[in-house]
Amino acid sequence: MLNQKDYAGSVAFLVSDHYVMLGCVIDSSTVTADSDGDKILKAGTILGKITASGKFGPYDSTATDGRQTAVGILAHDVDVTKEDAMVNYLIHGVVQESKLTGIDATAKTQLSHIIFI
Repeated sequence: MLNQKDYAGSVAFLVSDHYVMLGCVIDSSTVTADSDGDKILKAGTILGKITASGKFGPYDSTATDGRQTAVGILAHDVDVTKEDAMVNYLIHGVVQESKLTGIDATAKTQLSHIIFI
């Protein structure tokens, strides 16, 4: 039997067609591998920007590399198991908060151009 994973999720967290996205590179070293060794970030993950490299990774309020500041929301699932990957991220729009990963009160304040419902 094949072991399959579905990681083709997309912007199901968006509530409106009015939004703005930008592109960035996800630093694979910031993503924790799952039990199968895969490094997959799910759509809706809050992102922070690494100051030294300009790359992005999952928002972490305890980080000291720049990722402690939320800058956007990952638009699509991405597999960074083997290498960094180019992705789109949301910087403006209306989102369903319950479908986001890594959101906290600080990140909500930092993402001032996003409306959470």
